[in-house]
Amino acid sequence: MSMAHTDLAPGFGQAGNAVWRLRVSEGGALLRLATPIMLIALVNMGMSVTDTLMVSMLFGTDALAAVAVGSDLYSILFYLCAGTLGGIAPFYAAAAARADAAERQRLERIGWIMVALLAALAVPAVWFAPAWLQLFGLDPALLALGQGYTRAMALTLLPMLGVMLYRTILTAAEKPKVFLKVTLAMLPLNAAGNYVLMMGAGPIPAFGPTGAGIATLLVTLASLAALVVTARRAAPAASTATAIDWRGLLAVLRVGIPIGITTATETGIFLAVTLYAATLGAADVAAHTLTLRMAGIVYAGSAAMLQAAMVRMARADSLGDAHAARAVVTSSLILSFAGGTATCLLLGFGAQPLATWFFDTSAAGIAAIQVAVGLLLLLGLLEFAAYPGLAASGLLRGRKDTRTPMIYMLFAYWGIGAPVGVYLCEIQALGVTGLWIGLVTGACVTTVLTLGRLRTRR
Repeated sequence: MSMAHTDLAPGFGQAGNAVWRLRVSEGGALLRLATPIMLIALVNMGMSVTDTLMVSMLFGTDALAAVAVGSDLYSILFYLCAGTLGGIAPFYAAAAARADAAERQRLERIGWIMVALLAALAVPAVWFAPAWLQLFGLDPALLALGQGYTRAMALTLLPMLGVMLYRTILTAAEKPKVFLKVTLAMLPLNAAGNYVLMMGAGPIPAFGPTGAGIATLLVTLASLAALVVTARRAAPAASTATAIDWRGLLAVLRVGIPIGITTATETGIFLAVTLYAATLGAADVAAHTLTLRMAGIVYAGSAAMLQAAMVRMARADSLGDAHAARAVVTSSLILSFAGGTATCLLLGFGAQPLATWFFDTSAAGIAAIQVAVGLLLLLGLLEFAAYPGLAASGLLRGRKDTRTPMIYMLFAYWGIGAPVGVYLCEIQALGVTGLWIGLVTGACVTTVLTLGRLRTRR
């Protein structure tokens, strides 16, 4: 017995060390990939915040409200289209892992076809929004005030989808730093363009709030041009193929459309809470506004982990490396639990100081502080619950499993979370706090279901 133990122990030790090293290696790869992805999201958010602040400071609340209508509609359609384009990612990551240049070119061509198709649907919807949104009871004067901005954002959709295509393939090729550099360069240009085009300078007329939309369009075109030049320099000789690969396009759409619906659903539930909160008291609205801004910041980390997990899983699957695939799963979930815990603790300890700093000491400000502290704590719980679920969703996307996670999110947020939130808000008189409890409930249910799906696919 002792001899057998002596013979087997070294083998077990070596195998255990190999597994540990593989997990550590995958954890490092995930962090190296997720970090620039997170920074890209934060920079993009900075551009959006810059637009909002400059319009508000230069033209007042009415102009901000008019711009917000077009901005929110643009955002929903953009996330739907960008998510659909994300269907290319697992295919492209697999091609990059195999160093298959021809396949990468084929997928890029499919991507541009998708950009054209999605833009053909989304651009007119945004362009004519000032007309059809009146059917939903929106103030015609407000829509008319924001019409120029909305139409500029409609035109921005086409180059922005091209930018998102390159962001997707660069991330899938594990080269997001290229995209980060381009994005960082455009941040100051966006602010300068906003000021010049809104206020006018020399021969350039003042376009008012519309100037913010025009500046975004010009910066997006410049970003796309820089990415196209960079991609062409790094890519092998271009293929001469011109025929549309319908079979390949449909395969990508089968993966991408559920991702787009999932992304739009997640964005839509928060927009719905915002609209609902607007009918409540001033303290609730103010507290929700602060919490939503913080949600955008902390979500960048969990969303980056989703994308990194997707790319690493697609790579492992394409190489047929079962050991690497298991290491990706383990490392992704460990990092996601760590990220969720850290975010929860930061928000827990920072809720009171942040709310106190953000609001004044008037009666309304103190009321907002009291509500905001509770909402920030709920946001921490939401991130703690959502982090592993998003990582699991990314792992499933890497295996091209996107339809079932989409159904889970629709069911969890709209079938369970929304009714719970409305019940607590209205029947239990918890106000916006009840709505956020509903969001946390939706996140918890989504994570449980998605982790269960991942377990059955291992």
